[in-house]
Amino acid sequence: MRRAGLRRSIRRPRLGPAAPEGAHLFRPDPTLPFVPATRERVMTLVESINQPQISIPSKPPQSVTGHLCGLRNPDGSLSVFVSLWLPQSGENVVYAHEPRELPVSAYREAEAEGLQFLESMGFMLDNLNFRNLSPEQQQSTLERVPLFSRPRPARADAGTRERARSPEALARLLASF
Repeated sequence: MRRAGLRRSIRRPRLGPAAPEGAHLFRPDPTLPFVPATRERVMTLVESINQPQISIPSKPPQSVTGHLCGLRNPDGSLSVFVSLWLPQSGENVVYAHEPRELPVSAYREAEAEGLQFLESMGFMLDNLNFRNLSPEQQQSTLERVPLFSRPRPARADAGTRERARSPEALARLLASF
C-alpha cells in the first residue's frame, strides 16, 4: 500500500563509463588487491554488519563483506575506497573513488557516495569510529579487516557454510525430526 504524497528518492552513485564528464565515480581497480595503510592515515572505517549475496563479473555469486575507508594521503589530500571481501576466494575487490586525491572540502561528499554505493548493494553499515579507538584497538582492527591485507587463502568452510544455508539442507534438517 502506497501512502499519498510520500515519495522516497534514492540517489544512486554513478558507476562506469556512462557517467557524465566530471561525475564522481567508484571504479574497480584490479591492480589494487588491498589498501596498504597505517593507522595514522585512516580517517574513517565503516564495515558491513551483514553479508548480502553479491554477483561480481567473473566471480561466483557469494555472500560478501563490505568496507569503506577514508585515508589521508602523504600530500594532505584524502582518498575514499570501497571494498568487497570475497570469502570463497579470499580476495578483495577494491573500488577507488575517482578522482583518487580529493581536497578536504570534497571528502564528505565522496564518503557519502561510497556509503550509498554499499547500501545500494544491500549492505547495512556500522561506522567503527576508528579515530576514537585506542592505538592498540586501531592496530587490531587494521589486522582484522581484509581491506588492509594481502589476499588471504580461501576459507575452507566457505563452501560448506553456503551449502548449509541451502533450502535442501533445511529440508534435511526438518525431515530428521
